[in-house]
Amino acid sequence: MTRDLSAWSVRESALDVDDPATAASLLSLANGYVGVRGTLDEADPDDDPSTLVASVHEEFEQTYAERAYAYPEVEERLVPVVDAWRVGWSVDGEPVDVRTADAAGPDGTVEAHERVLDLRRGVLRRELRWTAPSGGTVTLHNERLVLLSRREVVASRWRVLAHDDVTVTLRPVPGCAHGGQDPGREAPGLVTVSCRHDAEGSSVRQRTVRSERGVAAETAHLVDAADGVRPRWHHRGGGAVLTVDLRADEWLEVVVLAAYAGGDDADALPAHAHTVLAAAVDAGWDALEREQADALAAVWHRGDVELDGDDEMQQALRHSLFQVVQASARVEAVGVRAKGLTGTGYAGHAFWDSDTFVLPVLDHVLPDAAAAHLRWRHATLPHACERAAELGLPGAAFPWRTISGRESSGYWPASTAAFHVSSAVALAAVRHVAATHDDGLARDVAVDLVVQTARLWAGRGHHTAAGFRIDGVTGPDEYTAVVDNNTYTNLMARKNLRAADELCERFPEQAARLDVTPDERAEWRRAADRMVVPYDAELGVTEQSQDFTRHAPWDFESRGTARFPLDDHVHYVELYRRQVVKQADLVLALHAAPEEFTPEQRRRDFDYYEPLTVRDSSLSAPVQAVVAAEIGYVDLAYDYARECALLDLCDLRGSTDGGLHVASLAGAWTAVVTGIVGLRHDDDGLRLAPRLPSRLTRLALAVHHGDARARVEVRPDGVTYRLESGERLRVVHGDEPFELTPEHAVFERPLLAGIQDPPPAQPPGRAPLFATS
Repeated sequence: MTRDLSAWSVRESALDVDDPATAASLLSLANGYVGVRGTLDEADPDDDPSTLVASVHEEFEQTYAERAYAYPEVEERLVPVVDAWRVGWSVDGEPVDVRTADAAGPDGTVEAHERVLDLRRGVLRRELRWTAPSGGTVTLHNERLVLLSRREVVASRWRVLAHDDVTVTLRPVPGCAHGGQDPGREAPGLVTVSCRHDAEGSSVRQRTVRSERGVAAETAHLVDAADGVRPRWHHRGGGAVLTVDLRADEWLEVVVLAAYAGGDDADALPAHAHTVLAAAVDAGWDALEREQADALAAVWHRGDVELDGDDEMQQALRHSLFQVVQASARVEAVGVRAKGLTGTGYAGHAFWDSDTFVLPVLDHVLPDAAAAHLRWRHATLPHACERAAELGLPGAAFPWRTISGRESSGYWPASTAAFHVSSAVALAAVRHVAATHDDGLARDVAVDLVVQTARLWAGRGHHTAAGFRIDGVTGPDEYTAVVDNNTYTNLMARKNLRAADELCERFPEQAARLDVTPDERAEWRRAADRMVVPYDAELGVTEQSQDFTRHAPWDFESRGTARFPLDDHVHYVELYRRQVVKQADLVLALHAAPEEFTPEQRRRDFDYYEPLTVRDSSLSAPVQAVVAAEIGYVDLAYDYARECALLDLCDLRGSTDGGLHVASLAGAWTAVVTGIVGLRHDDDGLRLAPRLPSRLTRLALAVHHGDARARVEVRPDGVTYRLESGERLRVVHGDEPFELTPEHAVFERPLLAGIQDPPPAQPPGRAPLFATS
């Protein structure tokens, strides 16, 4: 199927997917606190619940074949809440349902139907021309919003135009008992405590049984119609129903506004939802629509990347950034989730994905959202300290996966042993402060996060004659578990320890509050300076972990071992003893700590690990893209960028039905901006190393530093830097520094070339998907 490649929209009819659940993920609307999957209103909400509130989760007992000390006992899972925005339509007594209609069936006829996700304005639009069995025809137009500007608000506007004389009926919120349980039942899940439906709107209260989380949904229905049309409300089947008689060319408009309040203070939630709803009603649809467009205009102003020569990638890159923003914009007190709020995949958990892959994008395009995520991490610090103590360690051990801040992963070697999660949290705070110069967050959040995680590393490692070792860990590569001296883990620990020392120097009062002593800081510096980084001198490559290069190679040609992902076909005990890499690990170290490697070493390391890396995780391609671009394998980097951006639009992993892969979508933007354009921040300006993939004829974006903004345009014949606002912007192009000022606002520089040598090959069958070369 050929997809419509509109640069600013995604059309359902043109998606390369066959599953409605996958389309629902791709057409989701969300803001990080509330999310609505792109389902049809006529779908039964009990069969296809669509609304998620980030603060509403339930607890389920972890099950193990054998239990052991400190195994988490409870798994948290995000649970869908009432779809208060839903309505059902009937024409001349027949329900409007595109799922049951056909060209000339007894259930009605779909004359035309399309849904379009408007990326520029953040609206899901639907147009349906429907003929009832009676012969009456109507056009229903719907627009759906999840407000980025109003954390708890979902809005939907319907406009019905009659082409014949018809009777149209609307039933709000089908099914008052959505949630599936009686209030008295004590099995885990969501129960409906109370509900009301009348002409003014609806009110539904729900609660979880074990986690004692509540949600209140308040809904208003605002009705307008053509002159002379008289809509009338009446009660039927326990709820309010709107009926209207329309003549040809007459119309009816219904705006549905829903406010969601979730949390642990159940008694306060209805009043809060009512207040939020009243403000949305006062604003009205037009103002809400403008707010949404304005919020996204600011995002596109900072983060849009223009590509000429690849329409498919242009659309996919904008969809990627749009979904990253939807996952992050309003994450106050809840954090960024791995699937955003586009589905219940991964049970709605947050992972290190957000800190490592999503926050660098937010630092550039939505820094307030990055700060909100970090403040959420800071609020969960007591849980992380409790977990470290449970493991017999000082400081803070952040969870592998969580909703509330408690560890929600049943034990396996890539969860509890993946201590690098803690440095991901700490270094995300350090990176954010460096990019935004937010001294308040540095003082109130970063110091605590970085000091407590530094204490973890000081206690987790130990000194030997050869240096400071950190043994018994799992790095990012989940096919190599519980190893000694994972290079990525050790280098992130080194950065973490040094950052703690620097922050304590900068904020002595905070250091004193945390009882940091000069001796402790000296020990951090000593551990960082003596950190072991395993190296194979015979091969001339950095080892992913101690003795990794001595493992037997994986035989990709053997029967039964070339099916991917490998862990679906091969036991982990076989994977653990081989040189095969699930996702970028040593290469992630090349990306995250480039100062630790010479350019020559980076190339040798990349060339060695590329043929071993099967990319069985969606977190791999973004990292490989950045490092490939920095080395000079520009077209390979672009191929990986395309794989990231198209991962969900083309459902490359067959799992988009459970929600989008937010970190991979963020990685698409990073692959282009950080990798191919080479954008880096330093204290005094920006560094760029722009290259141009052979597929593209032009690449353009805005860059920001402080109050300064410049536009960068990359073409085959050179690079143009143009100051658009601000008094001064220091830029380093490759190795050449210059200053943009109002007096010297434009600089032309030559395009940086890639290298002529061909890049290393990938494992058999694992060349980049949608490669252009």
